[in-house]
Amino acid sequence: MSYFTHSFEDVIALQGVGKKKVLIYKVLFMPPHFEQELPFDVYPRLRVEGEIAEVSVRGAWMPVGDGRRYFIVSPEVKKQTGFDVGDLVEMQFRVDDQDHVDIPHSLQLALNEDDATNAEWEGLTAGKKRMFTFHVASAKTAPTEARRVAEAMEAISRRITLRDLRNERKSKK
Repeated sequence: MSYFTHSFEDVIALQGVGKKKVLIYKVLFMPPHFEQELPFDVYPRLRVEGEIAEVSVRGAWMPVGDGRRYFIVSPEVKKQTGFDVGDLVEMQFRVDDQDHVDIPHSLQLALNEDDATNAEWEGLTAGKKRMFTFHVASAKTAPTEARRVAEAMEAISRRITLRDLRNERKSKK
């Protein structure tokens, strides 16, 4: 028996996300029959782990307004496989721990050094933790990562969002 409980093949497509500012992602659309098999009634953005073209992935099936669901194909998948929009790929997956959060090493170190902020961190929902971790993990340079860790730590300790922190800083200028 396979570690993954679901698999399918489909072509990588483009999907626009957002109302004011539309971002275009490379995605795989979920075959409709999975809608009945998976617990979308409990988890509308169901987190899964799996493989796309044998590259490990972790993310969520995201709903589209027309009833479909998509999974974002990361740039890392393209980099490792060479597959792009229009290419047929296989995805295998299984339902993941819905509270799982991959914490960047630099943020984990900062949390380990600050007991009070770490206690605030532990009280956050998985979704809020993911927001902070994405903010840190998406940094492209070490100085940017360090700045984002500091921002995350300040926002967490003050119990505010990154958006509120940025707005405060803008209003002081």
